Amino acid sequence: MIRRLMHGFVLAIAIGAGLRTARAASPEQTFDEACKAYEQGHWDEAADSFQGLLRYGLADWRLEYNLANAEYKRGRLGEAILHYERARRLEPSDRDIVANLAIARGKIRDVVEEDEAPGLLHALRFAQDRLGVAAQAALLLAGVWLIAGIVTFCGSRPGGFTPGLGWTLATALFVTGLAFLSWRASWARLEGTPRAVILKPSVEALAGPGLNNASLFTLHEGTTATIQSEREGWLQVTLPNGLSGWVVRDAAERI
Repeated sequence: MIRRLMHGFVLAIAIGAGLRTARAASPEQTFDEACKAYEQGHWDEAADSFQGLLRYGLADWRLEYNLANAEYKRGRLGEAILHYERARRLEPSDRDIVANLAIARGKIRDVVEEDEAPGLLHALRFAQDRLGVAAQAALLLAGVWLIAGIVTFCGSRPGGFTPGLGWTLATALFVTGLAFLSWRASWARLEGTPRAVILKPSVEALAGPGLNNASLFTLHEGTTATIQSEREGWLQVTLPNGLSGWVVRDAAERI
């Protein structure tokens, strides 16, 4: 399934960034041509065109999603998972992204089980994903302003706080506190934890950042791991099952 941008969206960004020229095709035209190439089964042409738009800085979840589909179709599993993950970070509540990412993950060689959230926690995470980090931050800011407004109003009136205003303030503080905890958890889960996807067919995870270190295990294309630390030319990655090792920097790409 191809996701199309709203008419004029990409073009408006390109004009603002000074990317459009009189002779070159507009990003909007390039996007449409890439969609047509995908629909006609020209996976290489579609993927290269979507990738070109991203190189121009036209980041959007639909671009990432379409590119992931094209990469999957042409057999580049690591690139497909990378761009599905990036699309999910930008639009975590989209069901197609989640479903296609699960299909792609089912093709990788390294089967690493992730912790499954209990039912209530899963529902909470789904609601957080539907809102998104930015929307939760806006709600948190609104709560802070509401608290400030109540305190200012009560401090400026002769009678100060009344029982009703006191309960209103307590409720605002409680709700704002919950909003902060929700935003913090969502940010840490979706944006605060650096992760990378293995792009090479296979790579050895070593005991230290250097080729003279012992090999601990092998990672294969498409595996997603958490980045623990970085050194020049090396990444220390950790899998959900706790395995940790160092891989060469060019074997993986940050989500």
